[in-house]
Amino acid sequence: MALFNKKLKSNHGSGRPPLVVAMDEHEPKGIAFGVSWRAVASRSSGRADAVKHARAGGATHLISTLQQFGYGLVPSDVPASTRVYTAARVAARQHGGDAIYALKIFDGEYWFAVIRGGQPSSIDRVIMSDNDMELIKAAREEIASGVEDRVTYTIYTNLEGHDLGEKVRGLTAADLLMAASGDEDVLLPLPKKSGQIPTPVVAAVGIAMVVVLANKGWGYYQEKERQRLARLSQGAEVPPEQAWAAVMQAWANQRRAPDPKGLAAVRVSLGSVPLVWGGWDLQTATCNAVMVPAAPVVPGAAAAVAPAAPPQGDQRWACTAVYIRAATGRLNREMKDIVPADWVVQYRGLDTIVASWSVAQAAQPFRFEGLSSQEYHQVETISRLQRLQPSFGQVGDLSFVPVEFTPPRKGDGTAMPIVPSVPQLRSATFTLKAPLRSVDALIDEGVDAQWQQITVNFKQAEGEQASLKSSALTADVKGVLYAAKK
Repeated sequence: MALFNKKLKSNHGSGRPPLVVAMDEHEPKGIAFGVSWRAVASRSSGRADAVKHARAGGATHLISTLQQFGYGLVPSDVPASTRVYTAARVAARQHGGDAIYALKIFDGEYWFAVIRGGQPSSIDRVIMSDNDMELIKAAREEIASGVEDRVTYTIYTNLEGHDLGEKVRGLTAADLLMAASGDEDVLLPLPKKSGQIPTPVVAAVGIAMVVVLANKGWGYYQEKERQRLARLSQGAEVPPEQAWAAVMQAWANQRRAPDPKGLAAVRVSLGSVPLVWGGWDLQTATCNAVMVPAAPVVPGAAAAVAPAAPPQGDQRWACTAVYIRAATGRLNREMKDIVPADWVVQYRGLDTIVASWSVAQAAQPFRFEGLSSQEYHQVETISRLQRLQPSFGQVGDLSFVPVEFTPPRKGDGTAMPIVPSVPQLRSATFTLKAPLRSVDALIDEGVDAQWQQITVNFKQAEGEQASLKSSALTADVKGVLYAAKK
């Protein structure tokens, strides 16, 4: 992954922690290191509170969830069309659990971040230093703090000679940028403050109005205004039940029905990925479920009267595999002759190849009426996971939270109140860590989830005793359970 540094120079000496954005030279995509994270104060706290705190911190961009929000000052020379992902959120989605990230981003710039329970923590900062020692010291202190809290961290780093323990895995900033995809981890620009209309624009509008009134007459203006208000009134009179039905259908169209066999196709695909390919060693292979793009919902009758039909078709997965060249590995020109027919490869530097391909899995449309209850998942689904626990390295907790839907808008732009027909939906995102072979048991057991991601890591286990929970191929699986209140 070709990167170059985009850094706002005014961060230095301004009292704000530095934020570094690493950019992809070939795509309008970047990833931000050093985002400021805060927990949501209460259930009543909303995006408005997050925006207020972000502005107070001198930020330009924000990302928010039900549990927390993050913000930062994105460099002004990053193009507006660039999708800037948050490194901590991408890392949490890739690996989950409790982890420390100690990465060298560029010369003299290091990233130190801590993931707790699969979520970013307040420790997400860029360290400016001439050597690795300050970063290694910070990581060691956090490891010691975790021991006191009975937390065992997995360490992800690209440093050498660090002596950070046994649970260390290799990772680079380029790996995170390559894994960044979708919409959930993107930093979005803060909304403009109301009333911030440039003075020249106000003056131009005023002059234009005077000209219109003078040339066309007051009667013409009144007629136009009457027609405009009539259109707004017509949009506002759309029945809320129909407007909400369109919103819910658009939300459902982005997803597929929960399926206990939903990992079968990617499991077969990842199982066929060669561990050694032309003398190049597999590092990681990841498949992400591709969410169907949402169709825009336009305020007014058109959106409410005829909601889009649920999509028919497969669940598609986007997969990538990263290979590192061994000392005896073939040259790039020789590797071109043995690329599998369905792979697209990119050559990164001297020693890295990234292969990409896609997988299709038969799927059914998402339907609200077919969802199980939260009580069912807490008994039946957890029972299935408990039965599988001996063959899994880690099973994440299930914590259900309400699903929030973006309300439809009236003709005047205000939100429509929710209606009783909108289902009270709750969701729980969870992760599983296990040898790749245990994924077969997960599929056979029939855990009824909507699967989002599966990552396979290859590590040659030298001198370790084989067991159910140890394997050269380990998998991280991420899914979400949807439950309806019944």
